[in-house]
Amino acid sequence: MTLTLPEPQAVLDLIASFIGSRPTLRAGEGPNLAQPQEGSYITYLKGPDGSIEGAIVTDLAATLYLGGELIMLTEQERDAMYRSGRASEAVLDGLGEIINNLRGLLNRIAVNPHVTPLEPQLYEVPIPIEDVGWVLAPSHRVDFVGETIYGNGYLTLLGR
Repeated sequence: MTLTLPEPQAVLDLIASFIGSRPTLRAGEGPNLAQPQEGSYITYLKGPDGSIEGAIVTDLAATLYLGGELIMLTEQERDAMYRSGRASEAVLDGLGEIINNLRGLLNRIAVNPHVTPLEPQLYEVPIPIEDVGWVLAPSHRVDFVGETIYGNGYLTLLGR
């Protein structure tokens, strides 16, 4: 089943409710998922039958911005993670909380299957014949981009 994605403004409003009036994301052109930036993360959205119906991808800048803002990390703590190329488990938990609520937007769309997010994990480019190979050519895609202290950050919603 194809996952219908929410309106971009609904996503932005939800993010603003979590990190306050500072969200910098806006609808825009996202990254090439066949050549992701180092430190990108993917959260798969599993349907009731166990199939992967969608995914949410964030690069390291957006991961640190969203997850780090939610858990109120200092700029120095986020800088250290950015230099290391990886987000901490605490930041990933914060990102996961935001994604869990984004899932609520998806589940309220009547034609969608009920989806449950898996844990965020480092994004590795899938082989097209893998079960998640559709990520490289999804049927639905909405990208958000915004300037962070680390350059542009990306959040991408994908529907199988």
